[in-house]
Amino acid sequence: MRLSELIKEYCLNELQDEKTKSWLDQKLHSIKTDQDFFISFALINKKIPRDHLQLSPAQIQTIHLKYPEFNIENWTLDQLCRFSLLMYYSLLSVKSLTKLISVADTREQISIFKSITYLENASHFTPIVVNGIRTNIVDIFDAIALKNPFAASYFSQDEWNQMILKAVFMERPIYQIKNIDQRKNEKLAHILFDYARERWAASRRVTPELWRMISGYITEKLFVEMIKKIAEGNAPDQKAMLKLIQESNLDAAQQWLSSQSIEIEPISWNQIGSDFWHNNQALQNTSKA
Repeated sequence: MRLSELIKEYCLNELQDEKTKSWLDQKLHSIKTDQDFFISFALINKKIPRDHLQLSPAQIQTIHLKYPEFNIENWTLDQLCRFSLLMYYSLLSVKSLTKLISVADTREQISIFKSITYLENASHFTPIVVNGIRTNIVDIFDAIALKNPFAASYFSQDEWNQMILKAVFMERPIYQIKNIDQRKNEKLAHILFDYARERWAASRRVTPELWRMISGYITEKLFVEMIKKIAEGNAPDQKAMLKLIQESNLDAAQQWLSSQSIEIEPISWNQIGSDFWHNNQALQNTSKA
């Protein structure tokens, strides 16, 4: 079964109201113009609830086995129905999708950016997604950057680097970016180290996830600068920098590590990112209380 058919089936099964179910089913097979498509897309806000999906373990397993990249647990019912409309509209073009985004609200844009990677000819929409990362709305940026394979598949190196730098600046959970290690590059490593220097000069912290993207590209000059900051950093920073040094093939780094009485905790980059993210969230919640 194609993904479009499977998503349609899930949408219709989740809808409790028969009139709404009939409306969606009819629209999926009858939309022939951009105007009708835009109107139907907007009506999702009024007709479809924003409920979390009530899927059985068997349904979740079915879609994971057939489409492992598609994490259906991250979708709500209204988002899934918008996704279904996007997949079934055969005349969808870069022009029509650009126009739709220009009039869409935040929730609609989130649905669009989460959906694009699964559309036919997804690569054609790359300019739209690249433009999307310029947003100042965190939830829209996250829909593009986090748990979404589009950027790793279709962004150029410069476009990818721009997204990663912004994610670091915004302190988004880097570990949730798909194929983050496969898209590391030397240019990005130097951009991020320059960013770290600026933060240090302003006596501001650096997310420990930054060092993940520099792993494999550390030079002796960068290493000398970094070890000066290890003692000043907090525990997450120290763990991340020590892990970077441990992974380095640089002779000076390995010699320094051997000369230190340091016990390095075995920890993954994902765990470093997850710990930092959740601790950061807890601190923010405490400050709001």
